[in-house]
Amino acid sequence: MKYLRSTLKSVFSLILLSAMPGFAQETQNAQDTQNAADEAPRYILDTVVVTGNKIETPLRQVSSSIAVITSEDIERSSRNTVADLLRDVGGLSVAQNGGPGRNASVFLRGAESAYTLFLIDGVEVNDPMSPGRSYSPAHMTVDQVERIEVLYGSQSTLYGSDAIAGVVNIITKQGDGPPKIDASIEGGALGTIRSRAGLSGGTTDYRYAMDGSFLNTKGISSNALGNMEEDGYRNTTLGGRFGATPSAGVSVDLNVRYTDGRADIDNGTGPNGDDPNRINTSRQLFVRPSATLELWSQRWRQTLGYSLVDHSREDDNPADANQETAANSTFDARLHKVDWQHTLLLAEGNTVVFGAETESEQGESESKGPFSSRFDRRTARMTGVYLQEMLQYGDALFAAAGIRVDHHDRFGSEVTYNLAPNVFFEETGTRLKGAYGTGYKAPSLFQLYSSFGDSTLQAGSSKSWEAGIEQYTTDQRLAAGVTYFDNTFDNMVGWDSATSSYKNVFKATSKGVELTGRYSGGAGTSLRAYYTFTDSKDHESDEQLLRRPRHSGGIVLDQRVRPGFDLNLSYRFAGERRDNDFTTWPATPVTLDGYGIVNVAANWKITPNIQLFGRVDNLFDTKYEEILGYGTVGITGYLGIRVANTGN
Repeated sequence: MKYLRSTLKSVFSLILLSAMPGFAQETQNAQDTQNAADEAPRYILDTVVVTGNKIETPLRQVSSSIAVITSEDIERSSRNTVADLLRDVGGLSVAQNGGPGRNASVFLRGAESAYTLFLIDGVEVNDPMSPGRSYSPAHMTVDQVERIEVLYGSQSTLYGSDAIAGVVNIITKQGDGPPKIDASIEGGALGTIRSRAGLSGGTTDYRYAMDGSFLNTKGISSNALGNMEEDGYRNTTLGGRFGATPSAGVSVDLNVRYTDGRADIDNGTGPNGDDPNRINTSRQLFVRPSATLELWSQRWRQTLGYSLVDHSREDDNPADANQETAANSTFDARLHKVDWQHTLLLAEGNTVVFGAETESEQGESESKGPFSSRFDRRTARMTGVYLQEMLQYGDALFAAAGIRVDHHDRFGSEVTYNLAPNVFFEETGTRLKGAYGTGYKAPSLFQLYSSFGDSTLQAGSSKSWEAGIEQYTTDQRLAAGVTYFDNTFDNMVGWDSATSSYKNVFKATSKGVELTGRYSGGAGTSLRAYYTFTDSKDHESDEQLLRRPRHSGGIVLDQRVRPGFDLNLSYRFAGERRDNDFTTWPATPVTLDGYGIVNVAANWKITPNIQLFGRVDNLFDTKYEEILGYGTVGITGYLGIRVANTGN
């Protein structure tokens, strides 16, 4: 792997450079006052997560593999979108159709992108009108994001149909303390300009956090095969999280997020695929009001919530010199969901989470032009109940077991269950963990009712299990682990070329090994390394699934060079991947070369209220493709300034 060796040399050169005395010298200015909590080491097993059991739980009690991107990780990387952040997560690969704002497919442990459920503050945001009911995080900016949790394996017991490969939970910030105002502006390569502003604060009685941003870039050509026309992108995002505590044990919350993304796209990946005026627009609205009541000295906590998710997409292709006939397609989908969750502490070390939820989704689409079609509004309803019990014996033995029953108005009922134990040997710092879960995947509205659909489709099923061992030092600053995983997907909805329609014909397996390592020290230093071997195969063809590398991994280093100046170095690689050349008929199998990418970011706090930040992406200008024929961004640099009051 020549690309791997050469890039690693460059990475280690940068690491050595960051450690040079000239970089590490102390300064006697505002940077000397660092937050004591930031200097303290992060105790890995004490990290609190919410996705594993649907309630706040220390990481040591969660048996399924879970990765966490913290607010510090987000700030130090200077990334703008969730899709870019996910590229540095082990066991997860992202394939994007070109530059910023283009559709991004997320493959978790080699599974189909539609098998992963995306949540924003507990709101399911998968698009009911996408062919497989998937979600593209390309338009999801990091504005107001507190952290991201990636939960691996079949999680249908707690999360239902779309979570058979795992869950990506995006959690936004809550306001606290005196009013805080912050604003930033950033510019750089590709004619990029990005600005944002936020306001947050709160007391024991109320809290608020609001944020807005605008991004505009000239972009690159979405087509890599000699087409030079720039494909720009524009994104406007508004978000807010509000809450109040009118009395002891009672709280109400409201989460709102709106995104408007507009991307120039090409007509295809072949020669002369440029299009001067084709625009793809995506508008997303997520709203969730909820109320929480705590009883019995907080031993019983219940939350009643309602979620509204609205997706609106348009592909507008006016007539031009290369296309005499205009074409326009619209896709509209809406999801209504009511959920009632209970958390009951039965006894010390025995907690039960149970609940009920019902959801109704609807969608419609229309295409005008050379190939006109209409998809009249269709609906589907699903209702489910679930229960999961969590047991704890001291600080050593933990277990969770759950069951769920769902009823879909088209194909009937499905039952799923899971079991997840783990044990921690404090004397040696060794942790053994395992998890087994079943799941199901309901067919989407498009698969059921489009002109290519079949209303008699049944749900596909899945089984997943994993087993792993982790080793920690006494202070838990250093950890290493190895996990074996095995996922089976059976009777899944797939494309049947014999009938040119969707059928229950797809069966696949995805299994492999993950290696992880993490060091969390004081003084702003942390190191994270990961490697995944994934063997994902289609049972019918016995071929690797498209666009998923067998070998992938990376290293992320955060280093406090001196007080107030933080450096972030990241390296990721992906091995060879199988793809198809769809410009030929029939499509021709091809192999995409492996690649390695180095990114560098820096944050410099000039004063407590002013911070400079910048980054260089693809430092060594690596030429690569995530999808055959689609362009990727070469070396680019960005610089920005952030201004904030301290809230005092």
